[in-house]
Amino acid sequence: MKVENRILICGASISGTAVAFWLEKYGYELVVIEKAREFRGGGQNVDIKGFGRDVIKMMGLKAEIESKNTGEKGIRYVDERGKVLASFPKGAIGGLTSSFEILRGDLAEILYHKTISKCEYRFGIYIRSISEHEQGIAVTFSDGSVEDFTLIICAEGIGSTTRSLVMPELTRFNYLGAYMSFFTIPKEKEDDLWAKGFQAIGGTMVFLRPGHGNETTVLVTFLNAKFEPELLDVIQQKERLKNALHGKGQIADRIADNLDQVKDLYFGPMSQVKASKWSKGRVVLLGDAAHAPTPFTGLGTALSLIGAYILAGELKSSTDAKSAFERYESIFRPHVEASQKQISARMISLFHPRSKIGLKVARAIFKILASRLVQKTFSRAGSDGDAKLDEDFVLPLY
Repeated sequence: MKVENRILICGASISGTAVAFWLEKYGYELVVIEKAREFRGGGQNVDIKGFGRDVIKMMGLKAEIESKNTGEKGIRYVDERGKVLASFPKGAIGGLTSSFEILRGDLAEILYHKTISKCEYRFGIYIRSISEHEQGIAVTFSDGSVEDFTLIICAEGIGSTTRSLVMPELTRFNYLGAYMSFFTIPKEKEDDLWAKGFQAIGGTMVFLRPGHGNETTVLVTFLNAKFEPELLDVIQQKERLKNALHGKGQIADRIADNLDQVKDLYFGPMSQVKASKWSKGRVVLLGDAAHAPTPFTGLGTALSLIGAYILAGELKSSTDAKSAFERYESIFRPHVEASQKQISARMISLFHPRSKIGLKVARAIFKILASRLVQKTFSRAGSDGDAKLDEDFVLPLY
């Protein structure tokens, strides 16, 4: 039984557009707001794993997503001169590339176009304040306008301002001892459909992956013992990146040389969101705003899709919003917590060797994992790149 009619969704990335997809089918009136002035396409490579693939199939989007595949053939780990050390083709054990490999913005855009005809999207706007009343929530927007809604779904991501406004006391961050940055640089002749991974002494790691047209996507991560909240200025961020890349070889030099021209920089701490509760009153958290696992798990996109499906299904099935929010959290939280446990500060440190010995060990491990013997052994054991880590989780049917 549907009990809420007019819902405000904050955030027009994957979580927000995915929950809009389902709620529109269930007959809700939806307004989706996005702080960015226009829809953001492109972005980093994401993959869809485990139960996330089941949701995509239920949405009827499998073929469309596959048609937007980046074409990535796999990942090659290289040394500071670009020499290949180990290769992991698509689907290999320990590899990075899945059959559902798509740019973040391309996936969000598919969902956006599936919902735009029946959902109202507003760009360049955000929530300034809210006030709950007996019938719903009065929302004051950044443009000064005030409107009433029955519910707010906060799908703004790890740095959500709405979450900070509504429930700061319920949220903490688990900093994993590293910073990350992703952006695009011009494609060069050596960039093909293989991703490249590179580790350097001092705790820096770099990935180059296929992007749109003449672009190559870049992910840089580096160890940083303390969280530094003052690194907010883009100039400071680029300087910090240049320091992390300095003296690290040809690939690092290429990235550093392009940094001053980068316009799409994301830079921030590698942190997990740990919310003690996912809802307060008529506001509920979704996706990274509730439980960001960090990109190193490769599970953020799948969790966003699964959570959107469950939240929408519970809103449709429950007699009131409070019950729907509680059911959504009780069903999904154990799976989220199992996903977050896939990574830790200790594991991040191991991925980012500081010394020559540590780097030699890391490179030796990649070579062993990429060997035919290891790949055949794990394949015979039934392992694959889409193994569902939480076998106790059962995806509900609505």
